[in-house]
Amino acid sequence: MNAIDNGSEEYVTIIAPSAGEAMAQFKARGLDEQGFLIAGRIGRHQFSLVSGTTSTTLFADENLVAATFSRTIAR
Repeated sequence: MNAIDNGSEEYVTIIAPSAGEAMAQFKARGLDEQGFLIAGRIGRHQFSLVSGTTSTTLFADENLVAATFSRTIAR
């Protein structure tokens, strides 16, 4: 498995205050019916937005979890 996706998968990451809320949003958006599966563990994350040599911390004072889901894109 490559560390970098070659474009054959699509990802959705949901950021929420709790794992339960992230999973509720997964279900509410119908991602399960669209073929998305959990891509890894749900856990607390720190987020940075990088542009060139500049990095901005996002959600600095919030204690959030991220849940990433993926599906294979049919070609």
